[in-house]
Amino acid sequence: MGLMELKLEDKDKQSSKIVAEDTRVVIRTPKANTTKKASRSCKSCFNRGNYEPIDSVVGHETHLTYYRIVSCSINIEGYVHLSVVSSQHDNKLISFEGDPLNMSIEQARDFLHGLRVKAGIPRARKLKVLVNPVGGQGNAIRYYNERVFPILRSSGCTVDLQMLEYKLHAFDIAKEMDLSYDAIVCVSGDGAVHEVLNGFLHHQNPIKAIQTPLCPIPAGSGNSLSLCLLGLEEGFDISLATLNAIKGHAMPLDLFSIMQGNKRTLSYLTQATGLMADLDIGTEDMRWLGDTRFVIGYVRSLVRNAPCPCEIYIKVEHDDKNQMVNWVRERHLDTPVPVPQYTGSELPKVQYPNGPEFDWEKVSDDISYLYAGQVPWVSRDLKQFPVSMPNDGFIDVAVQLNVSRMQKIKAMDGAENGAMFFDDSLKYYKAKAYHFKPLQTDGYISIDGESAPILPFTVEIMPSLARVLSPYYTWNNQF
Repeated sequence: MGLMELKLEDKDKQSSKIVAEDTRVVIRTPKANTTKKASRSCKSCFNRGNYEPIDSVVGHETHLTYYRIVSCSINIEGYVHLSVVSSQHDNKLISFEGDPLNMSIEQARDFLHGLRVKAGIPRARKLKVLVNPVGGQGNAIRYYNERVFPILRSSGCTVDLQMLEYKLHAFDIAKEMDLSYDAIVCVSGDGAVHEVLNGFLHHQNPIKAIQTPLCPIPAGSGNSLSLCLLGLEEGFDISLATLNAIKGHAMPLDLFSIMQGNKRTLSYLTQATGLMADLDIGTEDMRWLGDTRFVIGYVRSLVRNAPCPCEIYIKVEHDDKNQMVNWVRERHLDTPVPVPQYTGSELPKVQYPNGPEFDWEKVSDDISYLYAGQVPWVSRDLKQFPVSMPNDGFIDVAVQLNVSRMQKIKAMDGAENGAMFFDDSLKYYKAKAYHFKPLQTDGYISIDGESAPILPFTVEIMPSLARVLSPYYTWNNQF
């Protein structure tokens, strides 16, 4: 990288020093310099006020990985500007700027080029940003104003912002969407991503539309996708999710094609029946609690301890739990995966329009729930699919036998770590397809957290059809 230390002096004669180490950047400012200076403000399209100022001077030493560099530039006059997301300052966007003191303009330009390369700063992206103002606890607009937009602005991204105004608005937008965007950013919960994918299903070019990368910013009551992309510690962090929007690469994502009657739906998270659907759809009135509502719903369902009368047929590929654990541990965060290519503009045809075939395995036990999907965490308190992967070409199907209340209570111990996976009462399969037939008309069926009719349905895998932005090449999941 050449010279490894850049000294700056800003317009107020305050100095700072940027030190480029092998794996991190250290930014030092004088200890006495503790003031904060606002950057130029930007009018908000929502509140028509100023954004929260970006901190310019924030202490005497800041440590960060290269990934946390949002932008670094030098103008024609040699004035340097560096913006970063600092974990030492609540992951706020902070900036440092000034004239080089120890380098020529050309040397400073070379130094900053080295920073950009190590930081993996791509070209500025064109983003469609959807904000759901009523999702979760109703904080999406504030998150956007205070965290999301300042980072997008600093990175130089072109932002086409649209606020969602009604249920299925994201669905309607996606049906007619211009496909020139580099990514679709959803400042919402998991529901907005579900709507976008199903809107793309009805797009005039559904294959190209569905392969537009999606990026969640966790602002809803359910934020499973962000949790699985960024991990348990960082999955709810707005700033780091926004960093993913500007830096993440397009990771292939399996989709599930669901036929219920004559209607085809796309799913990317989970399908639930029985107890798990009860705690999801049955807690709609508690969305303001965030994902805590799922714990309350689980306890409430335990009191009833109702069975789930049904017939389940599964096109089983694997049922050895130990082998599944080995597979997920062999996948590494930094190892790219091959991406299958889909040709044409239409989606793959439904393979099983008539439901289950003769060689599918029938599960007819007394069960508590069927839960199928591909995300390790369905909430931060429940790691239901600990061996799932985003693009292994399988549906993870979990069938819980209807055991006693006490056994179900014990199963909650370690649920956030996936401990229930090893319980003998949980049957777990890697499948290519499955069919669910309810034997009663009450209860719930949940698809990606959305209520579905109490009717038979068939699910089949569409490998690596979609794309999501990710810092990694698989879920950030250790098991």
